[in-house]
Amino acid sequence: MPIKKTMPKPVREALSQLHLLINNSRIIKGTLVYLRNTCGKSNCKCAKGEKHISLYIKQNLKGETKITLIPKSRWQDVKQMVDNYKKAVQLLNTVSDFEWRHLKDKP
Repeated sequence: MPIKKTMPKPVREALSQLHLLINNSRIIKGTLVYLRNTCGKSNCKCAKGEKHISLYIKQNLKGETKITLIPKSRWQDVKQMVDNYKKAVQLLNTVSDFEWRHLKDKP
């Protein structure tokens, strides 16, 4: 009997959604960070206090923090990829929680 048949509906749905998400979406792990900064031009609005807003994505890799500036044209794409990652983790946790609860069940 297929493993999926023995799982409750919410877990089966989580697996299906995870499958769709992984196969049809772009995913990236990271934290989005907005920073306000100045460009250094004396006649720019930021010199008068209205700072530019930049979006960065950061991630800790092997104890080092990696941070990358996201071009404004990619903000929506990267936000969606980060949201997709969060959703994938949420779905995996649903499946994993079920499996942990049923470790001692007979196969």
